[in-house]
Amino acid sequence: MLLSDLEAYVRQDLFDPSGTNQRWQLSDIDRAIDKAVDKYTVVYPNIVYADMQSQPYQRTYPYPTSWNTLYPVQWIEHILYPLQTWGSYFAAPSSGMTAAKTAGTGKSIGVYQYAVTFLSQGGETTPSPLTSVTTTSGNQNVNLSNIPIGPSNSVVPGAATNTVIGRSLYCSQVGGTSLTYLTTIMDNTTTTYADSTPDTSIASNPAPPAVNTSGVMTWPPRDVDFSEYSNLYDSNASLAAGGNLGIMGAVGSAAGFTGTVEPTFTLKLTSAQLPQDNTMVLRVFYATKHQLDNNGSTIPEIHRDIIVLGAVAYAMEAYQIPTNDNFDFQDGALRDRIDDTKIPASWIAAAQRKMVQFEARLSEIKQQRDFATSARANWGQIPARNNWL
Repeated sequence: MLLSDLEAYVRQDLFDPSGTNQRWQLSDIDRAIDKAVDKYTVVYPNIVYADMQSQPYQRTYPYPTSWNTLYPVQWIEHILYPLQTWGSYFAAPSSGMTAAKTAGTGKSIGVYQYAVTFLSQGGETTPSPLTSVTTTSGNQNVNLSNIPIGPSNSVVPGAATNTVIGRSLYCSQVGGTSLTYLTTIMDNTTTTYADSTPDTSIASNPAPPAVNTSGVMTWPPRDVDFSEYSNLYDSNASLAAGGNLGIMGAVGSAAGFTGTVEPTFTLKLTSAQLPQDNTMVLRVFYATKHQLDNNGSTIPEIHRDIIVLGAVAYAMEAYQIPTNDNFDFQDGALRDRIDDTKIPASWIAAAQRKMVQFEARLSEIKQQRDFATSARANWGQIPARNNWL
């Protein structure tokens, strides 16, 4: 479902087919769709998550970096911490691979960089050191060898099964420094790979992880209480100039040049529960506005009718303004009379009916989401808020 699809559906419901005499300009339709998406997002937001590293003895963290800069974080839904058992993760590969150019024309001519990560049942490590290779004319394929092999034993013997089940390879664009996903080796034994993949095939692939999530997942998941916009609580430490509240918990200050402060959240942890290093992982679920453009959409297909209905209502309300310029005309001989003063009343009544239908559908969606959220089961005698101690 693309924005262009929704534009066509809205025009169909407005009986405003394409042509030279359309009532609504495309910009008016897009504005009405945007209003409908805003209203829909409040009831049924796009929920995504980001993994963040813990910071030693720190409770307050900035909002995570959104998955898309065009759709910033609106609020925090919930936080899982700790996501994985302490000490159960694999260290990232300590050395890179060996890369050599070979005959072929698969890649471009120039410098390429590669890295590898370990995969476990729980997640993925951060990448290895970079390996560089320079391709030349006619030698535009790359052979990778000495690909690191992960430990053969579980890192928590006797307590949990956690092994390296594969490795992911990442590659830069020619002349670039940012890596994107290339392929996965689905074992822990293969040490070679032949790469002839063109840049265009991997340009939009995911980047390597910035947080090590290769540990054993904590079960049951631990929701931790938190408060938003809570800078004042830890302000003497986390908001110090050059302090420890940078992007995603890195070193830096959250004070803005306008005197504003970056949105943050504070975990409600006792002193005994504070992280003592940066190996623990927070999985932060947050809400953003739904994407709806000609690159794609995050709105479920089943909810397409809601957006169309809301856009029609908003478009009709906007068109109400020019319809108010109506008249009642009668000539002097009392032979001819023209009266279109009933048009505005009829039009606003139709727009209000559409708006009532739109809000009713939003209410249905809200009830469905609230019901699903409340249906949270616990196994055994697990308290809703485990004190971990």
